[in-house]
Amino acid sequence: MALSKIQSESINLADDFTFTGTVAGAGEPSDYVLLATTNITSSTASVSFDGYYSATYKNYKILISNLSPVSTTPIRFRFRRSNADVTVSNYFGHVINAYYRQGIGYGVASSGQEWGASSGQLSVANVSGTGVQTAQSEITIYDPLSTSFNKHISHITNFYSDEGYVSNIFGNYFLNDNSNAHSGITFFATSGNIVNGNFKLYGIKWKKLLIILKLI
Repeated sequence: MALSKIQSESINLADDFTFTGTVAGAGEPSDYVLLATTNITSSTASVSFDGYYSATYKNYKILISNLSPVSTTPIRFRFRRSNADVTVSNYFGHVINAYYRQGIGYGVASSGQEWGASSGQLSVANVSGTGVQTAQSEITIYDPLSTSFNKHISHITNFYSDEGYVSNIFGNYFLNDNSNAHSGITFFATSGNIVNGNFKLYGIKWKKLLIILKLI
């Protein structure tokens, strides 16, 4: 039977029809494809993803759950090129901290501005070490293989700080040294090691919605 292209004005949707065929690309307009997982259960200096970027995906997500350092300390990150951390003092960024503590109060503060740092911040305050209170983060990495633009990331990070505040961090950073392609990213504690955390890297693949129907 020949393929029929149906215009919206040429079919009565109140009628009964039987369709056969396939539905391609249905659902959400993007797929999150898991590329790598690192699960930390003992003390380690840092966590890196490297070599997973490809032409298949333009943008990437990292989800971090139950992140805890050995000692009370902030968590930071560095971009990577050619399987090595980028340590030049060209990290430019800003974070907004929405916080609350019972009996003390709440607020939204512009905090943690950095202009020419050697790494970027996930948390602007100390994350409690080795306890049941851990940090969680969702990170978006934008077009890391581009050779035309500086590389940017944004993140939402929440944690219970060592000072007793529930904090939600909204941050963005870019590396302002050159437009060379990146190969990955590293996470580390400002002081000491990471003792716990689950890290997942996803590629974001966009698909056009294509529905092919055959009218019987």
